[in-house]
Amino acid sequence: MALNFQCVDISSKDPKALADFYRSIGASVFVENDCYDGWNIGGPEKGGYVCCWDENVWGKSTADFATIVLNTGDAQKTYKELKAKGFAIDPPRTADWGGQELSFQDPDGNIILILKG
Repeated sequence: MALNFQCVDISSKDPKALADFYRSIGASVFVENDCYDGWNIGGPEKGGYVCCWDENVWGKSTADFATIVLNTGDAQKTYKELKAKGFAIDPPRTADWGGQELSFQDPDGNIILILKG
């Protein structure tokens, strides 16, 4: 039997505001028919995605918080752009594994980890 990764589910009490947040940091957000119950960051064509469900409809996700990993070609430039937009983000750091990473939280408390890819 072979299983393929599809998605990670998160929930939000205000899924539209969370989608707007991810758009503002430059993430690929996909909303079908202006319905914010089940919107996605990324998509299956990229090998998997994060799906955000409306907590008011479906209840809170079984995981308290998730770590959402994004990537960038230039960590320093991404840091400067996000800082200029007013996000509370620390400068890029060199991780134990040797690569550069940035981290901060979304409005619902999920951790966003941006790796230099």
